[in-house]
Order: sequence, then C-alpha cells, then structure tokens
Amino acid sequence: MSNKHEYVSRRRVIKGTAVGSIAALAGCSGSGSGGEADGDSSEASGTTVGADSSDGGGGGRTIKQGYLLPLTGDLGSLGTAMRNGGVMAAQQVQDADISLSVDTQIEDTQTTVPDAIDGANALVNSGYPMMVGSATSNIEIGNRVFVPQGMLACSPSNTLPTLSTFDDKGLFFRTTPGDQYQGFAMAQAAAERLDGIGTAATTYINDDYGQLLSEWFTKHFEQTFGGTVQNQVVHDPVQSSYSSRVQSALADDPDLFVVITYPQSGVQLFRDYYSEFGADRPVMLTDGAKDPTLPQKVGNEMESVIGTMPAAAGPNYDSFTSMFESAYGNAAVAFTAQTYDASAITLLANAAAGENNGQAISDQMAAVANPGGTEVTINNLAEGVQMAADGEEVQYLGAASAVDFDENGDLQSGSYEIWEFSGDTEAGINRLEVADITQSQALNPGE
Repeated sequence: MSNKHEYVSRRRVIKGTAVGSIAALAGCSGSGSGGEADGDSSEASGTTVGADSSDGGGGGRTIKQGYLLPLTGDLGSLGTAMRNGGVMAAQQVQDADISLSVDTQIEDTQTTVPDAIDGANALVNSGYPMMVGSATSNIEIGNRVFVPQGMLACSPSNTLPTLSTFDDKGLFFRTTPGDQYQGFAMAQAAAERLDGIGTAATTYINDDYGQLLSEWFTKHFEQTFGGTVQNQVVHDPVQSSYSSRVQSALADDPDLFVVITYPQSGVQLFRDYYSEFGADRPVMLTDGAKDPTLPQKVGNEMESVIGTMPAAAGPNYDSFTSMFESAYGNAAVAFTAQTYDASAITLLANAAAGENNGQAISDQMAAVANPGGTEVTINNLAEGVQMAADGEEVQYLGAASAVDFDENGDLQSGSYEIWEFSGDTEAGINRLEVADITQSQALNPGE
C-alpha cells in the first residue's frame, strides 16, 4: 500500500491529539485504541511541518528531520502521541528567532514492516538524512533502507536486545533501553517485590520481542536471583483460544505466570486463563500489554497483576509533561518523552554537523548528548540548537532520561516502572515504584 503525501503550510502546528488508551510499545508490534480530539487523520502520513524544503528558511540553514512512526494500525494510538511529542521539539526550534529552520516530514508505518520500509524510502527519496524512528523493526528497515542509504535513525521505543550488536555502521541510536534491562527489572520485581516466588513460567508472543524478552527474564531470574523458569511457551497473536498454550506454560504449577503479549491477544488469553485457573496466582506483564482498558475487556479486575515498562524519569520530565499537556490538552503517555528526546537530540546533532548528512549527524550524536558542554533542556532547546550550529559544546539533558549513549548507540542506564491496574485512578494504571538499572546489571546475568 502506497503512502499518501499531503503537505501543510510552512509553519502549521500539529495539535490536539487525545490518546484514549495506552498500548505500550515494545520490540516489534502491539495494539491499542484511541482517537484524535482535534487532530486530523490526514496528517498521519507524508506531512511536512515547519519550513519549506529548501535551505535558508529563517535566514540560515534548514534542518531536515523525518519521522517514521505507527500512526495507524495496532499501535496507532501510541504512535499519534509519540508524533506529537517529537514534533513539539521541532516546532520549538522552528518558532524561535534563530538562524536555522526545520523541515519535517512524517511517514506512517501503519504498524507493518512493508509500510515502514515504504515510509523510510519516502523519507530518503525526499532528501531527509535522519529520522525519528522507527518505533519497531529497525533491523529490517536498517538493512533495507537507512544503512545502505546512509540515513541516521534514532528510535524512541524499539527495545530489541539484538539492536545492540546490529551492523548499523554507527547510524542507529535509541532513547529507550533494550530489553536486557527489562528482563532484569522483571526478575528483580519477581524476586524482591512478590513474596515466595521461586518458580515461574512464561508465555510469549511469537516475535523477536516476545522470545528475546522471555529469554532475558529467564537469564536474570535464574542466574541473578536464583529462581527457576519451568516453561517458556510461545503463542501466536489473535488466536480464538489460548487454553492449550496457558495449560502448557502452567503444567508444573509455577509460583508466577509471566505473560509477554499485546492487548489484542491478551484479552482472549486472560479470559481463558481466569476461566481455567482463577485469579490467585501472581501474574507479571510487560510494556507490550500496558493497556488500562485490558481488565474491562477481559472482564476481571486483574488485581494480582503487576507489570514493567521503561520509565520516563529524566531530569526534565516535569517540564516536558507540562509543555505537552499545554500543547495538546492531554497527558503524555508511553514513549512520548522518549520521542521528544530523540527529536531534540537529532536536531542538536544535525545543527552541530552543519549539514544534512546522515554520517555527519551520527558523528555528533554522542557529542551533543553525553556529559560535557553547556546544558540544554526542553526549556532552552532552540538556544541549544543555535549554540551547536555555532560550534559550541552542548549536553542535552532529556525528558525521559539523561541520554548518555555508549559506543553502540544504546543508553548506558535505564529506569523501569513497576505498575498495576487500578480502577480507582483516572488513568487506570498505578505506578508502584521506579527501579534504576545499570548497564552492568542488565548485560551481565549472575554478576
């Protein structure tokens, strides 16, 4: 399916998107629902926001920034909010009285790999040297598009562990930690937060995200915390019944049931689980199933369930949430802060590079994010972009995290929230705590 190309005027702001539910993105795909409050679905794909395509808007150079996000499909509600978070950074720079302007094109992945590849190619063909995204499937898109084309990609949400060793020619970065971190967070929560948990079983969605996260949880639960994972059972998305998969996973009566899935699959899976096993056993979910409407759809309060997901807990998170709510009229949700950070960092790196060239931008990513230089935050982003363009050293301090990249373009630390469903809160989700995890803890099970 081809992407539409609809363009808006030079300085138009995308605004007014409401997200009705969270389907927290993980490594490959997920599902969720929500709608636009004052937004326009025609803005989903091929939209240009900001300056004209030619260099020189604002009296100086034009930064060309692409976005490749799931604005429709299973992750449409999440991607819409992510888009808004990212565009907010670009708009700050575009609206400022500085010598640079921003030309931004948005492409919709439609939550499918073929459409994501089409969208990435559309950005390349339009001359965009960098993109915020994709949200998912970066290895395939990288191999097919951005690596051979020399395009920089900064994902706000792809958590696949294999991205750490992907032969990306130095062109891939991400502002969320890999699932090595989440595996540790899950195992730690099971061992230290839940009472009497010595054994566990997992069922995981049939994709790289599900399989690798199950494996990393198992490594940490067994090697770091001394537990035993009895069974790891794969399940396919959108089955009419999950009874056999659930029964296989729980055949040895584990203390904890770990479910790595997405909301659409989770509804039927948990209906089958509760009808056959009741609600007494502790259950753990991951970011892929963090949907506050899940208990209602399942028909169970799911009181014995806790979950994990990357936490937005950066030094400037409060400023971000305030600005986001003011701009769009609703609260920031999963991965919106990470998308703002990805957008801000690529803008700074492009300004420092002084040219719309993917490799040149890549060479500046760590320089503008890691310690050293004048601090740049959400409150002075446009000023920071001008400083970077003028050759001054800057350090970006993010909304979701401090954003300190290692040699693989990964974050050197990660924060994870432990959450539960809560019918007593407006959001339907209650954050129980935030766990800070070092790279050494995440990557070295048993140490």
